[in-house]
Amino acid sequence: MQLKLSIFFALAMSAAQFVLAQDTGCSDLYGQCGGSIETWTWTGPTCCIDSADPTRELTCKYVNQQYSVCVPVSA
Repeated sequence: MQLKLSIFFALAMSAAQFVLAQDTGCSDLYGQCGGSIETWTWTGPTCCIDSADPTRELTCKYVNQQYSVCVPVSA
């Protein structure tokens, strides 16, 4: 019974994190938040949120012209 409850709570937390990231319209931790290649420009989210810890501050860090990624501010 305890194992079933553990699995249930693990699934519930995963679902809640997914919904939080989707509801904000922002990329999650280590998700893409920008980039472009000649005639293509990123049209996805440009804001970042850590769905596992919404109080954790993230920033969209430029990696190269094609890719920017959501990382913790301290990174």
